[in-house]
Amino acid sequence: MHAKVIAADRKTALLGSANLTDNAYSDNLEIGAVIRDPGAVAGLVDHFINLMHSTDGPLVRLPWQPVS
Repeated sequence: MHAKVIAADRKTALLGSANLTDNAYSDNLEIGAVIRDPGAVAGLVDHFINLMHSTDGPLVRLPWQPVS
């Protein structure tokens, strides 16, 4: 599974597998779950924050610039 997480705050998150592609829309079976447990969501957020701040972790924060 190639999971995705969206957390707008520390109370609610969407965890799912969907890709936003034509192939995923027409051929794949995708799933998503809304998590509303503040303890579980905070744990997810903290986990990804730790991964992003780790010097030898798997996640690297990329520079972002708005499109002009």
